[in-house]
Amino acid sequence: MSRVPDAGQTLGRKLDHTLDRANSDVVLIVDDVPDNLSVLHDALDESGYTVLVATSGEAALQRAQQALPDIVLLDAMMPGMDGFEVAKRLKAMPETAHIPIIFMTGLTETEYLVAALEAGGVDYVTKPIKPKEVMARMGVHLQGARRARQEARQAGQARSSAGCLWLCQHHRAHERRSRL
Repeated sequence: MSRVPDAGQTLGRKLDHTLDRANSDVVLIVDDVPDNLSVLHDALDESGYTVLVATSGEAALQRAQQALPDIVLLDAMMPGMDGFEVAKRLKAMPETAHIPIIFMTGLTETEYLVAALEAGGVDYVTKPIKPKEVMARMGVHLQGARRARQEARQAGQARSSAGCLWLCQHHRAHERRSRL
């Protein structure tokens, strides 16, 4: 079994400068069980993802705010702050609200699935984790998130262009009035 990088080492770097966003999606895995982290970390790393880990809810919130991952794989049941609370807090912060969250848990009752979705999750996988299934689900949600970001960028560019057009017209009108 390969060693999962120490979460503290990852946090210590200036993540915005070291994460290779041009060539891979950034995944934050949150789980308090090292074996679960290891299995997912290895599979995602081998598939070309940049992988960050957190072993508690508090650490997950810190890493998400600092790194702004493309997707979060979140254990529902952890000591201290559980995954449901982590998801609610991520969705409440403007800088992380857009990040898709996939819950991972051994809880299979409908009430937990509903709670995960109500907390802000976009999907739910049950343990034991099957890396191929997780990656297939991630692909769907990453594609949707990319599309939403692109549409938001295009809408922002259109607003910016419209604002520039208005400003240019306003400036020309002002110049005409001041010449008179």
